Amino acid sequence: MRTPSELIDRMLDEVFNQADASQRAAAIQDLFTEDITFTDADRTVIGRDDLVEAVTGLLAEGAPDFAFVHNGPFKGVDDMGMRAWSLGPRGGSPVVGGLDVITVVDGRIARLWTILDS
Repeated sequence: MRTPSELIDRMLDEVFNQADASQRAAAIQDLFTEDITFTDADRTVIGRDDLVEAVTGLLAEGAPDFAFVHNGPFKGVDDMGMRAWSLGPRGGSPVVGGLDVITVVDGRIARLWTILDS
């Protein structure tokens, strides 16, 4: 069974850092439950298809040379986990940071909250 730590790491690499839309959609199918609920400051979406659309829109807002990186260790308990991240140009200073919080059901991410640093 996949752990919250593994899932949150793969999510960042295979979804939010994935430029290829078909590979990103395949990763979403693998890592998230069918009825995934994703919430950030601007939206709440439910379902894998809506998550694909939301992530694609978010990535389109950024610069193509930007990448997400983890900041600090994974923290979690049971089926819940969280990890801080930052976003910026590869090899450069971050322009924004935040925290992802997930809950896992049957080895897949069922809820994802993204909280931006103020």
